[in-house]
Amino acid sequence: MKTKSTSIARHESHCQICSHARRAEIEEAFLFWESPSQIAKQFKLNRRALCRHVRARNLLKRRDANIRVALSNFIERGMRVRVTAQSFVAACIALSKLDAEGRSIERIQSVGNNDDLFQKMTRGEMLAYAESGALPAWWKKSLPDTSAREEEVLDA
Repeated sequence: MKTKSTSIARHESHCQICSHARRAEIEEAFLFWESPSQIAKQFKLNRRALCRHVRARNLLKRRDANIRVALSNFIERGMRVRVTAQSFVAACIALSKLDAEGRSIERIQSVGNNDDLFQKMTRGEMLAYAESGALPAWWKKSLPDTSAREEEVLDA
């Protein structure tokens, strides 16, 4: 039975990339979302050898975790080349929903269950809320006291 270490050792002994003098640069280019075709061309490699190396060294998972780079590159290129407004905005939104490690996070703002509080807001307060998310000073005073509940959660 083949173990993972023997499989890796076999791969390394036959791999065009593993024995390449610029292996680290090749892997870095892949991890930073450069096209496999471009990498193969730049480093004079066989594209299929690069794909085998990527699978054997499990680089796809690491590349996917680095999605922030791909989105940032797309947005940056959007300033110089023609992209649709929809794709540009979608990339900006996607980037805003990633943390530093590239994990997707959803930002949810909860303002309580009292929908009637919105009815009490003036037009100016609504505009301020829409533009910056700032709630009026009186808002918090109108909500039920949750400090006892918060202490229970912290003690648990």
